[in-house]
Amino acid sequence: MSSEGSALSTRLAIITARQVAGRDICLLTLQAEDGTPLPPATPGAHIDVHLPDGRSRQYSLLSSAPYTIAIKAVRDGRGASQWLHDTLSVGDTIRIGTPRNNFGLREGATDTVLLAGGIGVTALLCMYDALVAGGHTVCLHYWARSVEETFLHAQLSGRPGLHIHACGGRVTSMAAIIAEHGPQADLYCCGPTRMLAEFTALTQDRAPSTVHIERFEADSAAMPIAADEGFSVRLARSGTTIAVGKDQSILEALTDAGVDIEYSCEEGLCGACEVRLLEGDPLHRDSVRTPNEHDQRRTIMLCVSRARSGTLVLDL
Repeated sequence: MSSEGSALSTRLAIITARQVAGRDICLLTLQAEDGTPLPPATPGAHIDVHLPDGRSRQYSLLSSAPYTIAIKAVRDGRGASQWLHDTLSVGDTIRIGTPRNNFGLREGATDTVLLAGGIGVTALLCMYDALVAGGHTVCLHYWARSVEETFLHAQLSGRPGLHIHACGGRVTSMAAIIAEHGPQADLYCCGPTRMLAEFTALTQDRAPSTVHIERFEADSAAMPIAADEGFSVRLARSGTTIAVGKDQSILEALTDAGVDIEYSCEEGLCGACEVRLLEGDPLHRDSVRTPNEHDQRRTIMLCVSRARSGTLVLDL
């Protein structure tokens, strides 16, 4: 299946600046190829970057005016980040999606703590900047493997409330930092899988509304096992019923039937294929929202979720 849905809004952007931002990290500045303003974005938002081979990857926006993203080349990865990092230069064009935000700042927080690991700091720096600009209390703790691999080390060092923990020196633990903040604090975390697992364990007794995670890859350890059975989905607006095979996603079944669906990552990470669920008992398997959040919103991600009941009724 292609990594672009027919309903997915994309546009061409031109790279207007490129900066080395750390070992194997580049910072790209983008503007619309046709010169029109790019859509505004709120702190925590990301965009899809579409590769020529049809794959797409999600990158956090450090700024929306202009758009800036950071790309770290993962040398032992699947090749997309290497290609983007090593190939793109000033003057090149890339296709990007409209900003989406599954990691937005909660209104009314009096104490905000941002916890970043590696390139995950890019998802939090725009939050830090927005909170500082608004006169709010905020602290950002950033763990990196080394000074050389620290994102924009020189520019970030010494900024108020921003603490860089680079391996090789004395490193403060995440547990110690979380313990310093009471239950009213809003905690945001983005980083590698092991860091997110530790964060989840450390915050399991806190109110879910104060705990926020952004993932770069699916949380397979927490993903419930899908029943090895097919089921059906009914589209409420048309009354059409579509069978979903045991080895088929809801998204695949719908697109095979000609239903126009917006989607991108197909891994339960980006939130593009979220739709309202009207009836049925779903098995949520995405890494964007918790099952409780889905239940409150009455939503489901079509790319990875399954059904416990025989039929799901969707607002399509």
